[in-house]
Order: sequence, then C-alpha cells, then structure tokens
Amino acid sequence: MQEPLVFALGRIENLIHHVSLDPERGAGRVITNRSLVAREDLHETLEIFKDAIDSDLAVSPLIRLEEAGERFRIYTVCSMTIDGYLIKHGIPVRPKGGGLIEVIDRETVRFTDMIMYWATTIDPLDLLIAQELTGICDMMRTGTGRILGNLHEAPMLSRDTIEDLLDELREAGIMGVVELGEPNMEVLGMPVERDHLGMALVGGTNPAAAAVELGLDIETESISGLTDISEMCHIEDLMDRML
Repeated sequence: MQEPLVFALGRIENLIHHVSLDPERGAGRVITNRSLVAREDLHETLEIFKDAIDSDLAVSPLIRLEEAGERFRIYTVCSMTIDGYLIKHGIPVRPKGGGLIEVIDRETVRFTDMIMYWATTIDPLDLLIAQELTGICDMMRTGTGRILGNLHEAPMLSRDTIEDLLDELREAGIMGVVELGEPNMEVLGMPVERDHLGMALVGGTNPAAAAVELGLDIETESISGLTDISEMCHIEDLMDRML
C-alpha cells in the first residue's frame, strides 16, 4: 500500500505532543535530529559539532551516539522540544516555518529565506542543507554568515510564562532562543499574527550542516524522533571518553 503524504507540520505536531521532559529530574522524552556518519569520520564530525555548539549554534550540548554497523548515528536535541515543553505547560505555541537567518558581526539580522511547515512534506532545514545554502562555517570563522533557524508563534499574553519556562529549560541544558519578540511585532523581519508574539529558534541541525559544508559525507534527518534525555550526555564528556 502506498504511504500517504504527510506534511512537515503534521509530523511535527505528532512529536511535539509526546515530549515529556522533566528538567529537574533530567529525564523524559525530547525530540531529536539524527545524523549518520561513517566510522572513520566520527571524530572529525564530533569536533565540528562541538565547534558549532560552542558557537551557540545548537539547541543543546547533549548528544547520543549509537553504532549502526560501519557507521554511527548521532542524535542531537531538536528545537521543537521547546514547543513540546511549552505546550505541556499550557502555552499553545505553533511552529510556523524553517529558514535561513542572516548573521552580521555575530548579530542576528533577519530571515532571508523561509519555508512554511504546512506547505512542504520535506523538512525545510533538511532541504536548505541539501541545497548547500547555509553559511555556518563562515559565521563561526568571521561572525558573518547564514545559519538555520525556525519561527514559532504564541499568544501575546503568555510572554512572561514563556520566559519562565525558557529559564527552566536553560537549567536542563536546552537553549536556542535567538529572539523572543514583542506582541504584534515582527521577528527578524517575519510578521506574526495579530495578538501573538513570535519566537525565533536556532536550528538543531546547524552542527550537521557545518559538517556538510566542510565536505563530510553525513546524512541528516531533522525532527527524526524521540529520545529520552537520560540517554544523552554532554558532547565534551563523550569525546573525553573516546580518547
């Protein structure tokens, strides 16, 4: 039987409602991205991932490594985890789209490209990586480039609660908020619906995109599934154990 078309928004919403993260306990499910890399490229890939994480271009320094024959799967935290956590606490946040954010002198300026989640069956960030439109290594090296990010909306009256919940996530090592907008105001050049505020989040696949830019053969699937955060560890700890 032929599989039905599933738009990105539907797949995202299904995963968001299964997030069960408890920051205080350091347990529960988070949404993850998955990258597949050859065994011989693993160390170099992790070095690139670490550089991107240290440059604040990832949602979290937590990763999971899993053997897959002659290759390894690397799981990183997806920014959609933030939506799941907000929804769990009563904030009806909505993912809108993914795109490229222009950065100049390490200051985020605007979205230069945007693909809406309701309009595509392919994750926008995966598409942008495949089209080689990112400039993540340029940003890490010079402070100017194009990084992956996404846009979300929430009711404007929830702003204070959102800030409190983001603080809770930060304590659990989950960050990635580029800009939390003011009610009815654009976020990085993108308009929001009336009586809403926008939230721009860094794309969780920026580390993988940086590896692609540097010529590594790496297959990445954004928003690939759920992982218990207790099975993940800080990338520095993982690399220390591998020495």
